Amino acid sequence: MRLARHSLLPLLAALLVPILVGCATAPATWTYAPAPSKAAPSAVASAGASAAASASGNIQITASGVKFVETDVAVPAGTAFKIDFANNDPSTPHDIVIHKGDANGPIVLDDKPFPGVATKTFDVPALDAGAYVFVCTVHAGMQGNMTAG
Repeated sequence: MRLARHSLLPLLAALLVPILVGCATAPATWTYAPAPSKAAPSAVASAGASAAASASGNIQITASGVKFVETDVAVPAGTAFKIDFANNDPSTPHDIVIHKGDANGPIVLDDKPFPGVATKTFDVPALDAGAYVFVCTVHAGMQGNMTAG
């Protein structure tokens, strides 16, 4: 016995409709949550970044992108300390000069420019409590604030 093609359609529909209806009405057993985004680390710190102690316990100041990464640095007053100054700009010279008060005030530390990538450690004499600035004399506008307290 041969079935006509048009007679198979009702049979297929009768078999598929319960399956399709069941899928459409079945409660979801999972939920979608997008994966957390991972922002790429920025090579440039935000303005106002504070200096942290390096692994050696020294104050860390970094030059990168022809600017200081740390723009606000707290140091001890009345106690000599060390600065680990990292120049992360390849073949670009930087120095660090510390002035009491503002950039026209007396100099309390004056190093010589050196090209990066390199790190040098500087001994800083005990500072009186108060405000200081540190500058790179090679690049105008490269400046940060230092507070001894």
